[in-house]
Amino acid sequence: MSGGACDRCLACSATLAAVGGHLQLTAPRSRPKRLLSLEPEALIGAVGGERTATLVERLRRFDAGRQRSLITRAGIASACRHRGDFEWPEYTSVDPEPPWVLYALGDPGLLAAVRPAVAVVGARKADSYGRETARLIGREVTGAGAVVVSGLALGIDASAHIGALDTDAGRTVAVVGGGVDRPYPRSNSTLHRRISERGCIVSEMPPGTGVWRWSFPARNRLIAAMSRLVVVVQADLGSGSLHTAEAALARGVPVAGVPGRIDSPLSSGVNHLIADGAVVIGAPGVVPGLVGLAAAERPSVPEELKEALDLVIEGRSGDLIERGDDDAARLALDLARLELQGLVERVAGGRWVLTGGAG
Repeated sequence: MSGGACDRCLACSATLAAVGGHLQLTAPRSRPKRLLSLEPEALIGAVGGERTATLVERLRRFDAGRQRSLITRAGIASACRHRGDFEWPEYTSVDPEPPWVLYALGDPGLLAAVRPAVAVVGARKADSYGRETARLIGREVTGAGAVVVSGLALGIDASAHIGALDTDAGRTVAVVGGGVDRPYPRSNSTLHRRISERGCIVSEMPPGTGVWRWSFPARNRLIAAMSRLVVVVQADLGSGSLHTAEAALARGVPVAGVPGRIDSPLSSGVNHLIADGAVVIGAPGVVPGLVGLAAAERPSVPEELKEALDLVIEGRSGDLIERGDDDAARLALDLARLELQGLVERVAGGRWVLTGGAG
């Protein structure tokens, strides 16, 4: 197939972008359910208000050929359920809230269900433990041959993408709320570029589109739809990642959670999910098995260095070194040996993290 999405679906997608502000008034803090899948005329009639006539005229004058040309020149692929530059994902065709168009920057082959996809989501204001856990899971998932899906937000999302990119495969898909050509937040611009080069950035919104509050829960339903498993790493009770979990459960997609401290707000949401029956991620290497894959085999580690490696995995090595005692000095030497073997590396803030070679 070639030539991008069909004229009608491109018009539907463009109309969705045109009424974004109206949808914001309709659903200021949640996904505007049942509205995203309306035909353009019905959508304009539902939310257009005083601008209905203007929006209808804009729809009438929409030039699908010009839009398709602009998309192609920007190096962006597009597809709909009728035709496209890439194969329309089967799971999207049967979804209760399917997008009109998917725009892809990078490798749209990662959207196919050939390899299982695992969503890793969580708090934007994650702590160092949460970020390193998400990065570790990202490495494990791609190391086992699966695809990491997340939302390119700060915190857990970004860490999961980075973990995927740590491996040679680098299979990761970033589902964004605005246009695939507009990094959001701007501080993730470098990560946005890396994913477009080695993975795929995908959106239902046309290139150039900004974001509204409803864009994020709308994006979250797509994350859930394309995943075989959703893993939540750190989330308070108001976290948007719980919307992703809710959307996953509505689609029969299992949800797993990384348990956290009972006195931390960052753990309240994910611990609540676990109490409600989510699968517990209690140790490294668990996630690949939940989607039927074997975890990548770790390189052989000398027995006397395993404790230091475990401290890195748990995210505690940096805190222990800061104590400055004899145990800290021994740990620093062990970490240096692990670094020479290519198993760990030191990053900003004096933290130690696993490299792609560590599994």
